[in-house]
Order: sequence, then C-alpha cells, then structure tokens
Amino acid sequence: MSIHTIIGWGLILGLGLAAAVYSAQAEEPVALLATTAFVSLLLAAVGVTERRSLTRAGAKRSLIEATTARYMGLIWLWGGAALILIYTLVMYWREWSHFSAAFVGVGLLCLGFSWMLSKDAAQGREDETMLKIGRYLGIGQLVGMIVTMIGLGIDPNKEFLYTRKADWAGNAIFLFGALGLAVISAHALIDAPKKSS
Repeated sequence: MSIHTIIGWGLILGLGLAAAVYSAQAEEPVALLATTAFVSLLLAAVGVTERRSLTRAGAKRSLIEATTARYMGLIWLWGGAALILIYTLVMYWREWSHFSAAFVGVGLLCLGFSWMLSKDAAQGREDETMLKIGRYLGIGQLVGMIVTMIGLGIDPNKEFLYTRKADWAGNAIFLFGALGLAVISAHALIDAPKKSS
C-alpha cells in the first residue's frame, strides 16, 4: 500500500467512525445502519476488486491471499473500534467489551496472517500449509458470518431500528460487518481453486 492509499483509507475509516458515533449519539438507527453498511461493504468490494486485479496480473497466490486477509482484518478492526467508541463515549452495554475485544483480536490475527503471506510472496515462496490454513479459516469465517446474520434476523430480541435496548448499535455493526466478511470470504473461496493449478 502506498502512503496515499493509507492516508485515504485512514480518512474514510475515520469519517466512518465519526459518523457511527454521531448516529449513536443522535439515536438515528437508520444512519448507523447506513454508515456500517457503507464502510463494511466498501472494504469488501475493494478487497474483491484488488483480488481480481492481482489474479489477472498473475500475482503469487500468497500475495492474493494476503490482500484478502488484510481487508478482512480491516472490517474486523473497524467494527471493534466502532463498538469501543460508541460504548465508551455515547451509551452503555454490559457485553460491549467482550465483543470489541474479540473483533480487535481477530482483526489483528488477520493482519498478522496477511503480513506472513506478504513476506512469503516477497521471497517468492508459496507456503501450501499456510494457504490451506487460510482456506479452512475462510470457510469457518463464512459459515460463522452466515449463522450470525441468520441469528440476528430471526432473534426477536435483537433491535436495529428501535433504541430501547443498548445493543441496537452493536447489532447494526454485527449485521453489516458479518455481511462484508461473508462477501469477501465467499469470493475468496470461489476464486481460490483457480489458483491451485
């Protein structure tokens, strides 16, 4: 990533966090849903686009998977940051710390995995074990995100549009974070066999 790209993403993600906090403060659930949808799906779309570009350019599999893992990590980390800011600055929800810690932890693991794969690519190596582990983790993540979205959809206690319960903001972040991760995971899993030859 170039310095301009890093600065650009920093601005987009920072403005997204500011919009999320403002929406929660103003008790505007539709605005929060729109913000989380925009950020999560933008990260997923750019991740998919970059993966396709690398594939067309004949890049190493390690570099392709490293890029995918990086965008997955950014979705996790943005969700974790949004939870932390909303539930420390705006409202209180007893379970927020558990979820935010999990989001940040998984996000950092994704970035660490991305870094290891990028290192392999820079050295001209293809670590089949690492690539296989990444595929299994991708399958697990896709299944987990689908289960999360279904659970949020069918659980009558989960609020998105009504602010009576403090978890409404978290639910918006969960929903579109899960959707973004499902999109990028599904694309990676569908695309991966093409790279195995």
